[in-house]
Amino acid sequence: MEIDVLYWDIVTYITDIICIYIEGYFCYRFVKPFLYECKRDYYIWITYVIVNVLIFFVPCEVSGSIASAILSAAIFTVMYFMDKRNMEQKIFLAVVCYLLEWVTWGMVVSMWNTSFDISLSIPFVLDSFRVQFLLYVIMEILWCVTFFFIMKLLVKLLHKAYIYKRENMTKRELVLMLAPLFSLIAGRWVFKFFTDVYEMDLKQYVWENHHSFNLLLLFHQLISIVSMLTVITIYQSIKSAQRREKEEAVLARQIDDMEKHIAEVEKLYYDIRSLKHDMRNHVMVLKNLCGENEEAGKYVTQLKAQIDESALSECVKSGNPITDIIISEKKKAAEEKGIDFQYEFHYPENTKLNAFDVSVILNNAINNAIEAAVECENPFVKILSYHKNRAYMIEIRNSIVGQRVIDSYSGLPVTTKSGEGHGFGLANVKKVAQKYYGDIDIEQNGSEFILVVMLMVE
Repeated sequence: MEIDVLYWDIVTYITDIICIYIEGYFCYRFVKPFLYECKRDYYIWITYVIVNVLIFFVPCEVSGSIASAILSAAIFTVMYFMDKRNMEQKIFLAVVCYLLEWVTWGMVVSMWNTSFDISLSIPFVLDSFRVQFLLYVIMEILWCVTFFFIMKLLVKLLHKAYIYKRENMTKRELVLMLAPLFSLIAGRWVFKFFTDVYEMDLKQYVWENHHSFNLLLLFHQLISIVSMLTVITIYQSIKSAQRREKEEAVLARQIDDMEKHIAEVEKLYYDIRSLKHDMRNHVMVLKNLCGENEEAGKYVTQLKAQIDESALSECVKSGNPITDIIISEKKKAAEEKGIDFQYEFHYPENTKLNAFDVSVILNNAINNAIEAAVECENPFVKILSYHKNRAYMIEIRNSIVGQRVIDSYSGLPVTTKSGEGHGFGLANVKKVAQKYYGDIDIEQNGSEFILVVMLMVE
């Protein structure tokens, strides 16, 4: 009999170890997208497994709730030391990991208990210990498989609901997010207390006498995951509204600043052109006054040529004065930083395209390109424009060091810059493109970053 019990215990221990490994893996998979380029984020997985195994083999028994709390604290500690930013979000993620393990376990155990009880009611199973043991082994294998796929599904749903993974969470938002989750944690403690007391008093598991308990547990777990997803979805809706408001404010400010700046530069260019025109007239007068004086005439001719070739002449002619100014200024800024700046940009004629919308695209995209290129050994920025079918394409290429992390939801590079206004440049470029029923495309080809903006203008 002792050998028989030993076999059952061995199978149970193996199942527990496998489930610990699965829990650690999906906890790691859950928090990974929230961390900023942490190359050792797998430490979360390792930490989870090590701490859980230590708890599992300690001489005194540790309740599931306490063990989960210890694991959540360990996960938070590892995340915090990897990336000290956004501490409030990491607290929330640790609590979600706590509930994720409990919800998955509750779903699986409710189905497992029901299935095993039904199997034991079959006559030939009751008559044979070997058949019961074989059934137990099969059920434990199914437990592990079901546990894996349910936890995988829950992590996928949580990732899908939590859209803005890199957005900072405030303390107030943390309190609002945790309040509903604590009721779910309280539910776990109530279930645990009830089942423990029932087992101590009657020396039986509650689901052995009350099969409806399994259905109640499964229903509670489904309510729990729906509550978690609802809380996250509402929070993401709030963050989306905040982000949209900030993007629109930044876009409006950029356009307003651009209009004022371009008006000032246009006035300056007008004054320069007027001065240039007057100087040409003065040169012609001087040339006539010089008469037959060959040396004076040669000098005046050279002076006229210098005026015509001077910096007073506009170096960029793109077909629109606004884009002329933008590209001229960006070219000058890039060359001052030692960046090779090339352009083949032509503003489309006879279209409803707003020049200030194009200025938003060029200003944001070229600024980003210059910031990235300046870090390279052979920095360059190239600007192209061309037509493709009915679409007007703007292409900005620049050298880059390393690969930029692309957000899976927005399709935009993740910014690590802090401060008001940061992180909205390419978002506003995309917003302008969508205004013209277009979009943007990003490609990273080795040491080159390519941004293509498509505008439907015909």
